Amino acid sequence: MTAKTPEVIQLTGTTPALPAPAIRSFWHDFWARFRQNRLALISLVLIGLLVMTAILGPVVYTVSPTDISPDFEINAFPSADHLMGTDNAGRDTLARLIYGLRVSLVVAVFVEGLNIGLGASLGLLAGYFGGWFDFVIARAADMLFAFPGLLLAILVSAVFGPAAEDQFGGMGRLLIVAGALSLVSWPLMARYVRGQTLSLRERDFVLASRSVGATDGFILTRHILPNLIGLVVVSSTLDIANVVISEAVLSLLGLGIQPPDSSLGIMITQATPFLVDNWTQVFFPSAALSLIVLAVSFLGDGLRDALDPQTVRRV
Repeated sequence: MTAKTPEVIQLTGTTPALPAPAIRSFWHDFWARFRQNRLALISLVLIGLLVMTAILGPVVYTVSPTDISPDFEINAFPSADHLMGTDNAGRDTLARLIYGLRVSLVVAVFVEGLNIGLGASLGLLAGYFGGWFDFVIARAADMLFAFPGLLLAILVSAVFGPAAEDQFGGMGRLLIVAGALSLVSWPLMARYVRGQTLSLRERDFVLASRSVGATDGFILTRHILPNLIGLVVVSSTLDIANVVISEAVLSLLGLGIQPPDSSLGIMITQATPFLVDNWTQVFFPSAALSLIVLAVSFLGDGLRDALDPQTVRRV
């Protein structure tokens, strides 16, 4: 009696290869996280609408913000002729609001441009190279931190504003306001960037790059700077709200944009004495200012969460 040998089953063909996992880019992951925050997404759309209104508003709504109503309507409520009414001088409120919105956005962009160009650059160089350059930048920032920021901006605007307005008109006053706000905002950006640079320059990938002979310029542009972009973007976005409020405060104090030019702060100041007669003239510029501040704040929070996956929260 012989034992049966087990049958050998031969498998023919090849085993199908498993699909390679999809490699997603940083920006793909960033957008996936950002769109989970509904408030930030709505704020982004809202800011886009405000920017388009400031740019295209005068083209669509051709009423001049300095022209007085031909029918001498003063402190009028919203109507078909004046969609947001008129102020105490008979000027169209919507036209002035569009111009004031443009002033606020221009000042914010100008200040943040200087803030990034000056504060981020100085903080990057001070944190990476250290030494006497770091000492000088740190002491200059400490000197500016010793003064209350808004008080220093008021001082600069009060001293240099009239001369700039006499020389360059309303644009000169606008530049002085933006420069004053930049003067008090760049030290904070420099401190943020310097602290992050001090940490990054000791990372393994920087040490490895330096060990193979990479130059300082290569390390700064290829390793340090890309890791700072998120911090700079978030800090600038959150600072825009402070800039808009500070510009409005300077205008409220009569140190910002001067009549007949318009800004949100001037509109609120001029309409406040007539609050009882026509509350809408205070409501519209106040609502626009609040809308800008809230939208920028929510957008900054969303960017911070999206750029730092460890702090993601669902809204």
